[in-house]
Amino acid sequence: MTKDTQKVEEIMPGCKVIHTSAGEIMVGCPSEILKVFARQNRQVPQAIVLPTHFFSYGIVQAALEFVLYNFLFIQGRFFKGEKLTVFGTEKQINRMTGLLHLTLNGPSRSTMENWGIPKDQIDLVEKFSDHFRLKDKSGKPLAICELINFRKFKYGHPELRFERINISIKDQNVFKFEDQYTETFVDINIKEAQRPQIPIPVPRELPPRAVLGATALSKCTTGFDHTGYTSGVILWINGMGVSVDGVAWMKEHLRSFGINTTEIKAHIVTHIHDDHSNIFDLIVNGKVFNLISDKLGYHCLVSKAALLLDMPEEEIKKMIQLIEVIPGQPLHWHGATFEFWPVAHPIPTMGFRVTVAGKSIVYSADTIWGSKLNKLFDSGVIPKDVCERIQDVPMLGSELTFHDAGGGMIHPDLKELADLPEQIRRHIVPTHMEQVPDELRDKFDPIEPGQSWELIGQRTWDVSDFMRVSHAPILSSISEEWMHVVISQGRTKEYPANYTLLQEGKFGKSFYLLIGGTVKVLYNNERVATLSTGDFFGEISLMYDIPCTASIVTKSPIKVLELPQDIFMEMVSCTGLMKKLEKIHQIRPVLIQLATIKDLPAPVQNRLVEATNLTQVKAGEVIIKQGDAGDRFYGIVSGKADVFSQADPKSPKRHIATLYRNQCFGEMALIGNGVRTADVVAQTDMELFSLTKEDFVRIIGQTPMFFYAIGILAQSRAR
Repeated sequence: MTKDTQKVEEIMPGCKVIHTSAGEIMVGCPSEILKVFARQNRQVPQAIVLPTHFFSYGIVQAALEFVLYNFLFIQGRFFKGEKLTVFGTEKQINRMTGLLHLTLNGPSRSTMENWGIPKDQIDLVEKFSDHFRLKDKSGKPLAICELINFRKFKYGHPELRFERINISIKDQNVFKFEDQYTETFVDINIKEAQRPQIPIPVPRELPPRAVLGATALSKCTTGFDHTGYTSGVILWINGMGVSVDGVAWMKEHLRSFGINTTEIKAHIVTHIHDDHSNIFDLIVNGKVFNLISDKLGYHCLVSKAALLLDMPEEEIKKMIQLIEVIPGQPLHWHGATFEFWPVAHPIPTMGFRVTVAGKSIVYSADTIWGSKLNKLFDSGVIPKDVCERIQDVPMLGSELTFHDAGGGMIHPDLKELADLPEQIRRHIVPTHMEQVPDELRDKFDPIEPGQSWELIGQRTWDVSDFMRVSHAPILSSISEEWMHVVISQGRTKEYPANYTLLQEGKFGKSFYLLIGGTVKVLYNNERVATLSTGDFFGEISLMYDIPCTASIVTKSPIKVLELPQDIFMEMVSCTGLMKKLEKIHQIRPVLIQLATIKDLPAPVQNRLVEATNLTQVKAGEVIIKQGDAGDRFYGIVSGKADVFSQADPKSPKRHIATLYRNQCFGEMALIGNGVRTADVVAQTDMELFSLTKEDFVRIIGQTPMFFYAIGILAQSRAR
């Protein structure tokens, strides 16, 4: 055999084409390879060798899905008696078969049952799958292995013959082709991530991080259009990003748009077709991937990721945190309300609406609509309620509607959307199409990469106000995401002195945080407390749905942050604030009766409350014993106790005091030599709150006023 070689072309890193006597053979199949060939005015070869790894350097290296769709539906060659030929090991072929079955036909009924999907949802998915699935002339559904000619390298014999060619695996991503008197090695190894093969435009302006808005990462075109990338939108919700579907080179798109991956707090994948789910570089990003989805969509994505990454599904689940959508129920997420619904597509797909502060964005997802949907209903494929919900999507009254208009067998026609009334049509942004036809340009504008829609803009904050809010003690334990909501949804307002903000006996509507100034808390028109910067009020009426238990009157001119009731209630329900506030409401009224505590600032009182524990004590029980190491400070919520002291072990115990409700004890051991100086015995059944020595020392160290008051009390007790 001579050393002659065959011609080999590099189409892009990770993909080469070798010219053989049997025709062109493509080695490797990276993301968007179909478009790369189209940009060169070429067709993808009919024979394909799978790469060793389906995913590497953040890029899918075995993106066969749209190559198959192009062969089946665009070129129609399968229906002319031709097939793609795909070479791989048995494991690779099994994985690829699973991937293509999942994305072309959807999960099987038994698989969905194992996932615990409700029967009515399974029935709907199965109806869509059966309707859209490719069938032979007799109506029998075609399996993936009937659509593709798979050729397997046998285990231990990494060589096979294709027509007059021998193909063998020599190493990872290295293949040898022997064609008559020539042999050629094709190496598709890459040492770094491939660069995007279609230029990513840089927007003219940084996308606004709106209270509610959206930014298009691409022109949201089809998987066949070589002029741009597929669907990818960032929703802005209270200044946080939520990615909807995803484009190839997702990280590169985000960088080009000036968006850090840490700004993306959650992801929505409407379905797992490659042109909507190319977000695997974010799943393996090293951070948990927060997925907003129903259980079915979650399992579909997990299964696809497991097959693509060659990992067990249980390992994939560790990377993906499900924020579960319950079909038919709204999902509340950091100040936004999501509604999801199933749409008419060959595989499980969900459309949705998101609402913030009364304004909303709709994303139809890929779905049949209009006259095509009516035909599905007439043929019994889709139930009436599901059909009506999908048909109503453009009429939901949203300020912005991203609506599928891809045409063909499984997408709506733009002309039908154009026939809608102008007051509805003007809110529609068509997706999944290469371009808006000239005759409809007066009705729709095409999506431009980097285009942003700002429905509710962020307001400008005074720096000092922002700092006071972000460092308010009551908000110290909330997450970064909830702080985004507070800053986005809260409104600062100023009020003059002697202004009544809350009226005792009337219901409140907002939660208030004092940014500056002083207010009086009045109960039966008598002042019971004074609140100042950093304090809060108004929460009791909202939390317990009762009239305000006290009036709030400004003592000086003030500035407050007002948070609407619905946002406040969602925040306290989703964070630890509910328990924190309930404890404050239970214990603070007792604490402020104590002379040593009642004049402390409210934030200090709240810190004390947070650190306390309630305990029950039976009559006759010894609470503390003289000579023991002091480890707690106590306050009496109910009941009474006797105090006994003993000068020395031989002397009798002497009754020196009786302690009643709202008195405290045990402080001397905590600030003195650490040894109890007397016995305290419950005279009746009692309820006590206690504070550990560790917390006691921490709090008095932070609060000189409290340290001084406790010191005075200890001196009086010593006398």
